[in-house]
Amino acid sequence: MNRFSFLWVFLFVFILTGCHHRILYESSVRIPSEGWAADRMIRFAVPVTDTAGYYDLFIQVRNNRRYAYANLWLFVRTTAPTGATVRDTLECPLADNQGRWLGRGVAHQFAIEMPFKYRVKFPFPGTYRFEVQQGMREELLKHISDIGLKIEKSK
Repeated sequence: MNRFSFLWVFLFVFILTGCHHRILYESSVRIPSEGWAADRMIRFAVPVTDTAGYYDLFIQVRNNRRYAYANLWLFVRTTAPTGATVRDTLECPLADNQGRWLGRGVAHQFAIEMPFKYRVKFPFPGTYRFEVQQGMREELLKHISDIGLKIEKSK
């Protein structure tokens, strides 16, 4: 490997590790191929020790091109280690007005990362629980393949 190639590899690794240390939590849950039942909660348990920092929260959605709608409504319930809960409603636009899918696409799959909350401060150490439920008017929502949660330090 010549010196120029080594420099690019080093720079690439440095950038990747520099971005990665900001992520507190990232996980996704696969939705069964038959669909996402309206009463099924997607659950995430996030251990938090830093009560001084600020964090940005994102909901990640993967859908395929056979998804029938331009958006996805979600109900997100957050439970603190103390038992206090907050319920939010989030609209995730998945396609533009012309029907073109938003986000990144590979083959028939599309992935989008939606901002959920910015500059959140976790007031208590412990495990925070996030439950995501689909809020569409279908008992069995088809063609959503994954739901994820990412929490990273605010810039």
